[in-house]
Amino acid sequence: MLMKCDSCQEKATVFYTQVADGKLKKFVLCEACAQAKGITDPEGLLMAEELLGAAPPKPEAAGVFPFESQDKCKGCGFTLEDFRKVGRLGCPDCYRAFSGEISQRLPSMHKGLSHTGYIPEGLVKQQALRYELSNLTTQLESAVSEENYEEAAKIRDRMEELEKGEEAVTS
Repeated sequence: MLMKCDSCQEKATVFYTQVADGKLKKFVLCEACAQAKGITDPEGLLMAEELLGAAPPKPEAAGVFPFESQDKCKGCGFTLEDFRKVGRLGCPDCYRAFSGEISQRLPSMHKGLSHTGYIPEGLVKQQALRYELSNLTTQLESAVSEENYEEAAKIRDRMEELEKGEEAVTS
């Protein structure tokens, strides 16, 4: 399914999510509209008034991080001040560069300190089907090698049923 830009209805390639007033807002934009709205520019990321029609509340810089740090990230040159302004880090190396400040804030920002992720429901079913088919293949080979053809036929029939189910899940 082709996603269309919220602004011009061209093919969307940029997906932007913003939390404003405690509500999650999602936008899909084409590359040209994203550049025009400043999404691809770190200085223009706080552009909610243009998309939402109202300016987001400004985060208070004082007290966010008690340590003033003039250190820059060795990976991208991002500073702690850049993080305060943009609301995100510049690269994975920033996590190490600013680890002291970030680790103090994470418990209040997230439920846990590690992300375990999830597996989409369709993928779970697909993996379970493949696992069962693999087991049945092993059982089928064993039944054939033991010349237990009646059992082999039952296993073959079960495998055919599962393969039909797998086609339904993947389509």
